Amino acid sequence: MRLFLLIIYFICNNLISEELVFTCENYYSYKLVNLENGQKSYFKYKKDNWSEIKSFNISGKNLELFIPNMEYLACADKSLTVCKYSIRINDFKGKRPTVTEVVLNDCYIGTMGCNEYKKGLELNQSFCKLN
Repeated sequence: MRLFLLIIYFICNNLISEELVFTCENYYSYKLVNLENGQKSYFKYKKDNWSEIKSFNISGKNLELFIPNMEYLACADKSLTVCKYSIRINDFKGKRPTVTEVVLNDCYIGTMGCNEYKKGLELNQSFCKLN
């Protein structure tokens, strides 16, 4: 009887807890876990440990992750606003999801000079595979 209950527990637990793992060309991996009490998301770079992402949104086929302290290189002129960005996984349940960085504010990036970028612009697309 105990064996039967244990088997039922593991089957139910697997049905309740579902996990999507994305491994991307830019060496980052992202994970979305469905639990009984909600969802959690994580990220890691190469072989690092998973770090929890406290803030994320799911909108249709897109998953947007707000990882703290994500910002681009500042310009030499420190009076210019630094670009902050989120990570968007487009078509995250599809066969070939893509990841882009979404600029969160009107700002400047200090690469190859100093260039202005508008809020909402998507940069640095990478392809991912869903594991």
